[in-house]
Amino acid sequence: MIADKKIFLIGILILVLIYAVVHYTKKLINKEAVISFKKLYTTYTQALELTTIELGGETDCFFSSNSNVESKFDGCDNFYKRFATNLKVTKYCKDNSLSKGCLPVYKSYATKPSCAGYSESMMNKYNQTFVMRDKSSLTVFNQPAGKPQPIFAVDSNGKLFPNKSGYDLFSLVIIRNSNGHYSFHPNVTHCLPQEQGGIQKLQDVYK
Repeated sequence: MIADKKIFLIGILILVLIYAVVHYTKKLINKEAVISFKKLYTTYTQALELTTIELGGETDCFFSSNSNVESKFDGCDNFYKRFATNLKVTKYCKDNSLSKGCLPVYKSYATKPSCAGYSESMMNKYNQTFVMRDKSSLTVFNQPAGKPQPIFAVDSNGKLFPNKSGYDLFSLVIIRNSNGHYSFHPNVTHCLPQEQGGIQKLQDVYK
């Protein structure tokens, strides 16, 4: 009887220990994913600047912050090709990113019609995905299929969990101001599902 109780207590202690290790590991990976995104944000900003210069200062792929200047999407195909060459891309999925191994399954996907480019179907089957040397990825927002827009999803740690918005999955929106300067919108989860506890604004990444 005493031996059974000891075995039971040891079993409980082992379970508690396993839970603590798993919880700590997840917390560590979440933290590392955000740190990775910080580095990627700098890399993507530099690539955006270089690509803009290579295209003569006009990408024809941006959302305008100037009400007097229309947003442009017709140059996005060419922009992403050049943008990708300025990043360390090792794999490219023109379509079927999930089945071809460019993307993992995410916890949730966009459901709003205006954000259909991040729906489960678009992400897995129709959007283009570039995988980098460090296993991070860039998935172009298409709406409808075959119509890339100046917005893309960045997975800071590739297939490694947690695979959810605001933790290791972020959204970068290309904007151009009245002076013609290109940058990314400070909302880094635009059109992605808002996961509890996840980062939404760029300033939160640098806290």
